[in-house]
Amino acid sequence: MKEVFFVVSKDNEWSASLVDNLSKKFECRYYNDVSYIEDIPRLNPSWIFFFHWSDIVSSQVHANNRCVVIHTGNLPRNRGGSPLQNQIMEGIVDSRVNAIQMVEEVDAGDVYCSLPITLQGNLTDIWMAISQRAYDLICECVESSPTPKKQEGEKQVYRRRRDNRIEFHETSNLRDIYDQIRMLDSKEYPTAYLVVNDFKLEFSRSKFEGEEIISDVRITKR
Repeated sequence: MKEVFFVVSKDNEWSASLVDNLSKKFECRYYNDVSYIEDIPRLNPSWIFFFHWSDIVSSQVHANNRCVVIHTGNLPRNRGGSPLQNQIMEGIVDSRVNAIQMVEEVDAGDVYCSLPITLQGNLTDIWMAISQRAYDLICECVESSPTPKKQEGEKQVYRRRRDNRIEFHETSNLRDIYDQIRMLDSKEYPTAYLVVNDFKLEFSRSKFEGEEIISDVRITKR
């Protein structure tokens, strides 16, 4: 039987790009919902890669299968929810895309392999770059089966960011405002917004010109 592995990810353009590239080289099955669990006994995947996935995976799945999380961060720091947004708000530019063992503790597993990434550009640009890094990492895992190494250093766990309102009152730096917009600047994410009286202003396609931000603004009645 030909070796098969799963990729579990949300339905978006960077996941589609990743799976399209992998499918040209491997027997790869893509799932954007929990139906992958039903196929595990039948297909017996050699690996299960979780790319852009935030749902809880049962311990029964990751304890009995070789499950790998693709996570962006300078581990063991930058673990947890909304890692891209949290890193951008910390002013982090240079990060890493990691293939790590899935364990009970979030993003705490041993690292199979890792590659550098820049967090510059809008969110779609960043995710497309992560998709290419993920492709390289998955290829290395499938072809070389590297021995995972423990994370070393001081850990940090982010909380998931749930409000996309622009926080003008927390900064006097124009770059910080730009970062709050670009870290959500993708059709797959809720848009960064500002409320003025009875109106909601949503910002996208922003450019930072040093002394000004140029942005598209959609204004709707609340």
